[in-house]
Amino acid sequence: MTPSNGSPVPRPSAAERQRTCAACGAAFQLGDRTEVEVLLDGEVRYVAVHAGHTTYSPRRERAAATRLHNAA
Repeated sequence: MTPSNGSPVPRPSAAERQRTCAACGAAFQLGDRTEVEVLLDGEVRYVAVHAGHTTYSPRRERAAATRLHNAA
């Protein structure tokens, strides 16, 4: 979307759109550091999480790392 002066309108960040962390569910506070993760659930989505939080399952991550290591 472009206003009448021709400059683009900034889009809200994932954290501004979500308002809560996809990993823990706590609300984002002004000044919180956030990260964006890719969530694949039939389509590609980007979700915001608090810095250091993750939506990834540790077991699934270890299984993927093992498969990659064994494939090399």
